[in-house]
Amino acid sequence: MTRDLFDRSVLYLLCALQGVGADLTRPTPCRGWDLRMLLAHVDESIAALREGVAAGRICAIPAIRHPDATAVARVQAAAAGLLGDLTHYASNPVLVSDTPLPAETLGAVGALELTVHAWDIAAVHTPSVRIPDELAGELLTVAPRLVPITGRHPLFAPPVPAQTTGPSDRLLAYLGRTLPVHTAS
Repeated sequence: MTRDLFDRSVLYLLCALQGVGADLTRPTPCRGWDLRMLLAHVDESIAALREGVAAGRICAIPAIRHPDATAVARVQAAAAGLLGDLTHYASNPVLVSDTPLPAETLGAVGALELTVHAWDIAAVHTPSVRIPDELAGELLTVAPRLVPITGRHPLFAPPVPAQTTGPSDRLLAYLGRTLPVHTAS
């Protein structure tokens, strides 16, 4: 896992956030979550990743943030801050609840988390969106180690059939993603 992959996942997230409109109540591919809930989760994930990169530790309980009208701007600022933090990304283990986690694993988890949720965000407005092939292909190599078939519920749905053989569809299918159902606006 390279820092470059982590960087590309953050940049993909920043691109996905550009398309978010004012309606944060729209459903996402994350079952039962609307865009507001997803943005709050991504904000918490970035906060944990920033803590791990900057401080070498991650608290077991993330700070609860309440999404509001500035949620998109807050996540954009946090993601840009994470890019800055990554310039200091070291190979030292990160403590997660007093358990050392290799920095490479933190990078893989962060890249997978941010990329897939970037797709979730983008899919709300552009259902045909794809994760860039190179990014998706690299994440496909680590996804089975990070999200095994067994023990993934309730964080991930079971794998679903991929609609194509492309890396984006295969990665999303492995993680149980299906397109959101849109209602007429």
